[in-house]
Amino acid sequence: MKRILCGFLLLAAANLFAQSEPRHPVVYVMPGPLAGPGASANSTVLVDSGPKAKEPQVAKTYQELQHNKECQGISANLIRDKADYFLLVEHGGGKGNRWAVSDTSGNVVGSGDAFKIGTAVKDACVAMLKNWQPKALPSTK
Repeated sequence: MKRILCGFLLLAAANLFAQSEPRHPVVYVMPGPLAGPGASANSTVLVDSGPKAKEPQVAKTYQELQHNKECQGISANLIRDKADYFLLVEHGGGKGNRWAVSDTSGNVVGSGDAFKIGTAVKDACVAMLKNWQPKALPSTK
């Protein structure tokens, strides 16, 4: 009987702890400017890719999200529907990288440019975390 009671109390405590822990923001890295954050496949992001733009290095961007210390409070996800934020990084070859972050409503919460991809991702993470602070309540998502 004591084992059952202890097991029940342990499960209840674990459940309570899991619910009180704040949820981290989730980001989806967009493969290009025409893969907009909206629910519709026809949504667009107003970022000019230009004729000489290279294909985005999405894998490198995800790698930077995982290893950059400013991004530790952010979860990267490959499933667009689970994202709280959408990150677009446009690689300009030797001309630097432009980035933009939007929320699920399509509102731009930050944008900028940086010479290195890592710096662009770091700046994007800072913008997401700054915007996330008022929303850091547990969610039913």
